[in-house]
Amino acid sequence: MKANESIEKYDIKIREYTNYAIKSIKNCCKNFGPRPTGSEAEKNAQEYMMNDLNNFCDEVTREEFKVSDKAFMSWIRIGVIMAILGIAMFTLGFFAVAAAIFFLIILMIALEFGFYKPVLDVFFKKKTAGNVFGVRKSEGETKKRIILCAHTDSAFEWKYTYKTGRKGVAFNIYGAAICLLLSLGFSIYGIVANGAFSEIVWLSDNLVAKILAVVLYLSLIIYFFNFSFLNYKLPVTGAIDNLSGVFISNAVAKFLNDNNIRFENTEVCVLLTGAEEAGLRGSKSFVKNHPELQNKDIETVVIGVDTICEMDFMKIYSKDMNGFTKNDERVAKLIQDGAKIAGYDVPTGTIELGATDAVAFSQKGISAATFVAMNPEPSRYYHTRLDTVDMIKPQAIDAGVKIALETVFLYDEKGI
Repeated sequence: MKANESIEKYDIKIREYTNYAIKSIKNCCKNFGPRPTGSEAEKNAQEYMMNDLNNFCDEVTREEFKVSDKAFMSWIRIGVIMAILGIAMFTLGFFAVAAAIFFLIILMIALEFGFYKPVLDVFFKKKTAGNVFGVRKSEGETKKRIILCAHTDSAFEWKYTYKTGRKGVAFNIYGAAICLLLSLGFSIYGIVANGAFSEIVWLSDNLVAKILAVVLYLSLIIYFFNFSFLNYKLPVTGAIDNLSGVFISNAVAKFLNDNNIRFENTEVCVLLTGAEEAGLRGSKSFVKNHPELQNKDIETVVIGVDTICEMDFMKIYSKDMNGFTKNDERVAKLIQDGAKIAGYDVPTGTIELGATDAVAFSQKGISAATFVAMNPEPSRYYHTRLDTVDMIKPQAIDAGVKIALETVFLYDEKGI
């Protein structure tokens, strides 16, 4: 049975759930505002969400975990400071030290941002964050489980996304990457041409080394801009990223409850994670604490719902975490087929920058994929003060609710 066949006057009544989602997003923004990881605002918002889910689910819990709200993106400022030190070592003729520093910066970025490894967390003060998990049980024996997943926290502002959009972001990211690779290459040249340790570059006869030093000094301009990439004083409201996903997911549970729909063998769950903007720490904690999700006796799939705003940019991520991790193509196809039933042709593809909560499940062998509706350039509201209720697009929220519902019903009927 399709969702649109489950009740009479479906197309008319579904508006109630779109309106519910929009109203809930507005209430959350008005009452709790920005919700940085581990903040009191995020906790209060999660309690609000729990109160909703308690009306729709059989069981609702909140699981706490420790996390730093700033460690994940700290590689930017730490990297800049290390780069300045590396340039100083190059100038002094300590080419081996400079090479080691630039290599460590690249390794740190690759681990922390490329693969979301918590290598810097140990150096930062921890806060208490939480995950909310609601379960709507099956009528009979549970043989399948579908989890709709969205995050409750909001990001600190990306300064250049707000000021310049894609151009500023690209300038900082690609500019810094080029500078780091050149710096490492220059340092290796210094070792080959002059040895691991030599005299101060400006006192040497090596004209090439002097020219390279000038290039390194010019790279300080790029590093200067990168240092202020994040504005830690301004957490954003996060109406779209990702209260849109939160209340679309809740709307599915509400629809099932309001219409007294309970599947015979499929358990429907809603997972609202904290600390997604802090490096997927919430979803990683949840997977660690729930090994039963890997129990092959109960097939489990996870549907990420994230940043639903721009209809022209709807996509299903079959590859996640900067394209390094594969999500389950069967789950991507499930969402795609659900979208077709709802009347939308949504392509699958690769996330261009960053990651979604689905990857934490994919890495542990739990079938997952994510549905998004955001311009990947990125749009100027992404991680900026513009991400407010003014950005809500009712048509996109409506599409998100319909796609999520049809995906759930399709999964109950056919699995993956």
